[in-house]
Amino acid sequence: MNDLAGRAVTVVGLGKGRTAVGLVRFLTARGARVTVTDAGGPDELAEGIGRLAGLDVTLALGAAAGDAAIDSATLVFHIPGIRADDPRLRRAIARSIPVLTELELFFELCPAPIVGITGTKGKTTTTTLVGLMLRATGRRVLVGGNIGTAVLDDVDGLGPADLVVLELSSFQLEPLRRSPQIGVVTLAGLDHLDHHLTPEAYHAAKRNLIAWQDPRDIAVLNLDDPATVALHAGCRSEVRGFSLLRRPPRGAYLDASGDLTLVDGDRDRRMLASADLIVPGRHNVANALAAAIVADAHGVAPEPIAAVLRAFRGVPHRQEPVGDSGGVLWINNSQGTTPDSTVVAVASYDRPAVLILGGVSKGMSFSAMALAVVERGRAAVLIGRDADLIGAELVAAKKALGKRDFVVADAASIEEAVVRAEALARPGDVVILSPACTSFDMFRSFEERGDRFRAAVRVLALPA
Repeated sequence: MNDLAGRAVTVVGLGKGRTAVGLVRFLTARGARVTVTDAGGPDELAEGIGRLAGLDVTLALGAAAGDAAIDSATLVFHIPGIRADDPRLRRAIARSIPVLTELELFFELCPAPIVGITGTKGKTTTTTLVGLMLRATGRRVLVGGNIGTAVLDDVDGLGPADLVVLELSSFQLEPLRRSPQIGVVTLAGLDHLDHHLTPEAYHAAKRNLIAWQDPRDIAVLNLDDPATVALHAGCRSEVRGFSLLRRPPRGAYLDASGDLTLVDGDRDRRMLASADLIVPGRHNVANALAAAIVADAHGVAPEPIAAVLRAFRGVPHRQEPVGDSGGVLWINNSQGTTPDSTVVAVASYDRPAVLILGGVSKGMSFSAMALAVVERGRAAVLIGRDADLIGAELVAAKKALGKRDFVVADAASIEEAVVRAEALARPGDVVILSPACTSFDMFRSFEERGDRFRAAVRVLALPA
């Protein structure tokens, strides 16, 4: 891997280019002759192609060109989300051409200890908190993966005294056969069944975070989630658990008085009261406990951990307060792309809720979410491709719960949805954008969706 000069390297997958560009930049800087192949055409891939501008790279677009790009390669990389049974990868394997990912390359080259964080929900918040807490050690901390910088851009400047914190998705973990020294699993729910196809395959991808750890390594696990605990079966690492319900042998928990507390055998060390957290919801208490365990493992004392938690105002697009007007609170949870995340969002507020839902489902069921939304909510405004699917579940939930006054409305745009939600909400309510779906039918990303929501809400003259 340290001698790529002159090698023919093919990168499979371009998409919007956010992942591919960092990898291509790394490879070309080391003299590799890089070809990027994608089944899409120039118009479809315009954004990704634009990101490659200025790099010495050959494009091979379309199926036939992809086959030729594989056949001429001595090394093949693929971006996250390319399935293992992709014909191009199978073609490379059949020709005994090594197939790798950017993450595997980073693990191979990184001299610094790595903390990896995954979970159906909570991984971005937990990753952000871990990065903030570890900076209290005085060491250089690189935060990357799904959050922060393209990690390969910084690998050459890392040393053994530095720390790396990576947010890792199931797509990134699926092909991985190495684990970080500390692996955190916030929650093993369900997501991306359109890619993984079965719950078992999705959980198997998540398990790779800790599957390859040795007895010196640490698995930080959500003890309140049986599916998370089950991931550790057969693993060799030490478990440090976090819980809102019980005291673990080692890790952190929410004690009976509502304090976030580190625990090691018979020793408890209080950090702060849960009431001191700015971000709402019990799930954010759990995220704080998980991050605190990682900080504690690196020698950070309870006081600086508590200082970070007291100051933390959350991550954009995740339970983000946008404003409060006429007694109605507006919340941007655009990153809530699964039904479970919407259930959590509704439960985080002791107010009747008006939800903005919809987009592209990922093979997920909306029935349990619909029951939770109708039970706690006042109305739902539906947008996007799968609005009818969600609407049918909401109507069924209304009938099952006998809640005839729950309103189901439609909107053609996020701006129209905000206007309709304002009309439906009453003083004391909360309006939450928590779509339970991906954004790609109407927006380029969940960030764009959240930005559009925020802008539409502020047209109502709400304070920032």
